[in-house]
Amino acid sequence: MPEPFRYDAWSGLLAEIVTAEGKVDYARLAERRDVLERVVAGLGAASPESDPARFPAEEDRLAYWLNAYNAFTLHAILAEYPITSVWKTCAGQFFQRRQHVAGGRALSLDDIEHEILRGQFAEPRIHFAINCGSNGCPPMRPAAYEGERLRETLRAAAEQFLAGEWNLRVDHDARRVFISRIFKMYAEDFAGEAGSTEEYRRGVLRFVTQHTGLPLARIADYEVVYNVYDWGLNDAARTPHLGPILFHEPVEHFAEGDTELRELHLYEGNFCNRTCAWCTINGSPEGWYQRYSPAVLDQALATLAPDGNLKFYGGEPTLHAGEVKQAIRYVRERGFRGLVTVFSNGVKAERLIDILESDRRSEAVLNYSIYHGRDAEPLPPHARARLEAWAAEHPGRVFQGYKVLFHAGSGADLPYDRDREAGFHGLGTGCVHVSSLGGRGARSCGARARRVELPDVPPASGRASRAGVRSLTGAHLRSMVERDAGGAVPTEAAEKAGHTADPSNLTRIMPAEGSAT
Repeated sequence: MPEPFRYDAWSGLLAEIVTAEGKVDYARLAERRDVLERVVAGLGAASPESDPARFPAEEDRLAYWLNAYNAFTLHAILAEYPITSVWKTCAGQFFQRRQHVAGGRALSLDDIEHEILRGQFAEPRIHFAINCGSNGCPPMRPAAYEGERLRETLRAAAEQFLAGEWNLRVDHDARRVFISRIFKMYAEDFAGEAGSTEEYRRGVLRFVTQHTGLPLARIADYEVVYNVYDWGLNDAARTPHLGPILFHEPVEHFAEGDTELRELHLYEGNFCNRTCAWCTINGSPEGWYQRYSPAVLDQALATLAPDGNLKFYGGEPTLHAGEVKQAIRYVRERGFRGLVTVFSNGVKAERLIDILESDRRSEAVLNYSIYHGRDAEPLPPHARARLEAWAAEHPGRVFQGYKVLFHAGSGADLPYDRDREAGFHGLGTGCVHVSSLGGRGARSCGARARRVELPDVPPASGRASRAGVRSLTGAHLRSMVERDAGGAVPTEAAEKAGHTADPSNLTRIMPAEGSAT
């Protein structure tokens, strides 16, 4: 009988470098680099695939891959340390690069997580065992995972994670469950093959009650709110800091069983108070604008789920703040109870705040380039200060977009810094193509976006599929947006599952939000 795979060196190293809070002492890890190299070499020499006899039970195989993921993550971070986030490595594509070997096979972290851990083991609690080097991850365990009693270990890890207030908080007065974004990234893992967004929500709540003792009957109809994911490095030497305006992450995923859209952009035109060289819609003060008519808003109501996410896009919506507020009131009075998102450059800070204060279920996403003054004229200091002060008083209401720029529209032929390229982050082109009746509003698109014209259909028939969605704008668009998987839209978290937002969810009628940020 072959000798079982052992993790003595790995456990000893973890005991030295993991703090009581589950953070990593990377300075100490650097001093013990030789031990980490031996651990990585051992994992490279044997695996359940290359030496199955050394991993006789499923738990033995699962333990190996959990340890391999965590060891390879630390090894990749140490190669570039000091860094402040795994998204700020020199070579990019931190999760996609095949830079480690397991049992003779070159693998990326994504390969291990999605193909092996998620693909071969029906165990959702792996998400409380693997650590991607970020503050939003579960605490790093100060010992290796072992096959013996592994399920008990994983249950304890899930319970420990859910005991943290940032990872789970139930507000009975507001009838809301605030929970880690991990449960959104991997809803299907926790809920099983549920099929619809509502079934996924119930499945996530079932998992929570099974690992906390909360009675399911009490929270079954509560709204689920996913917390912002902190991608700062889990470095014991750094105090986690989340500023008042965090990176935006979409709140919705479209599921196969959904009969209505979960997310919809309304596009008013490209009239803007800024002219940015990279703008995919050629926005400028010379652009066009068309107000939201009742017909367009009625079509949106007929197409979007009542608890979905309605997004107002421009151009610059604050230039028509009164009409945006009126449109929001219109859909509210007719039963829309979901989230409203307004994409803005933030220059007209008071107008943007006025929109937000007019509706409690609204949020704003600021343009990354303008907010940071990178590749664009910066946000005026007074506007930035006003927005940050308001955001600090109203957490979860104002966000910033992602840094990636796309080669489309005005920026089709522009050179960008390496870290602003989609490929650097392992993302796709992120652009879609739409056109209005009569041609006004036609836009350039990324190479992998496709357009399909649709005949006239009654408003009630507007439904989403995995392939495409009906587009709505102030100019009454008649097009179906059809997107390749490579056209997925990035967020700062990049939706850890594959590190792109789910393309089936992104029912956008104009360039993806990353393209305008």
